[in-house]
Amino acid sequence: MNLIKLSFLLITLLGSVTAYSQSIFPEKFDGCNTDRFTLESDSITAKVSEEKLFKVLKESFGEKIFLNIRGTLSLQIIVDKGGNSCLLSLNNDTNVRSKKLNLKQTIDGDLEWDKPNKKVAAIIVFSFEDTGIKFKRLGMNGRKGVHELPLE
Repeated sequence: MNLIKLSFLLITLLGSVTAYSQSIFPEKFDGCNTDRFTLESDSITAKVSEEKLFKVLKESFGEKIFLNIRGTLSLQIIVDKGGNSCLLSLNNDTNVRSKKLNLKQTIDGDLEWDKPNKKVAAIIVFSFEDTGIKFKRLGMNGRKGVHELPLE
């Protein structure tokens, strides 16, 4: 899924998002405390190293799937003020079913972030290609709409 399609999907889904919003992507998960969180806007608020993200994905998928997955995976992860993760929703446009990816358990249990100053939803898009894995962070605000955030 290219950035234009993803942007259209996010804008469409975010049209119904309120201050006490819920899931952005179609596959939803329970167990997250969703009271009063914000989406990242102009910069990355919830920080985590690229190495840590890839390590958690590899653990979640298993070696065989990690080496053979292709396509795009978009995640909405709530990060609380303690740096804890909770996978709230995802959009899976890969060659592997979501259930086999084991993302909910691994992200909620193993992915720790630098402590942000507020509870925030991080939107991360992974592109699994023959040449490797690319990822980007997305933000949203009224001025720019859905846009790619600069990686720091």
